[in-house]
Amino acid sequence: METANFIDGSFVPGGGDGIELINPRNGTGIVTVPSASAEQIDAAVLAARRAFPAWSQTTPSERATLLLQIADRIEADGDRLAGLEALNCGKPLHCVRDDEIP
Repeated sequence: METANFIDGSFVPGGGDGIELINPRNGTGIVTVPSASAEQIDAAVLAARRAFPAWSQTTPSERATLLLQIADRIEADGDRLAGLEALNCGKPLHCVRDDEIP
């Protein structure tokens, strides 16, 4: 499972403390996700500020197209994502797969 932070166009392993995700159904650990360090948060904020001028000039249609591409990727990987979310929140798999992923 990918647990890196996406900062300024690259995946970067978190440099902060780890946060363990717990399956609420049985109390077992799912994965430990490293938090971003303060420096990584600063880098992400700077990258967002640099990107904002160009992003703010995109049209609603262009933004909608990009968001729909993200939605397509989520749906393409829907079964895996639903399985992870069901473990994370304790919901039945079919509820996550049928209600949240679409």
